[in-house]
Amino acid sequence: MGSTGPENPRTCSARAAIRHLDAAEEVITVAAGVRASGASRAFLYRVPELIEDIQRLRSRQQQTGQRQPALQRMTDPSKEARIRQLTTINGELRAQIQRLREQNALFLGRLREQAITTPIDRDRPPARES
Repeated sequence: MGSTGPENPRTCSARAAIRHLDAAEEVITVAAGVRASGASRAFLYRVPELIEDIQRLRSRQQQTGQRQPALQRMTDPSKEARIRQLTTINGELRAQIQRLREQNALFLGRLREQAITTPIDRDRPPARES
């Protein structure tokens, strides 16, 4: 019996974690098994019984109609549309950051001009301009 056999404590722990996912009605995937068990993906694949359990539970979930997470059920055109949308938002945010940087530089320049022409009273906060 090897270090990845069915009687191995790591194998038993991984199997229990996968069964816990099923009992909690979580979507069963190899990635979910890795997260739940703390074992590596390679370890799960080295133990055929674990992969068979995952495939069997996953198949049962699909037959009973349990929904997959949104990212797993998105079509390619949906993903591409979402990527375009996020790219547009990203560009808008970058432009906004640039405008804010320019405003910040302008305000800093004004503060420096004011500091040069106005003596600073360190005991009193600066007066606000209206």
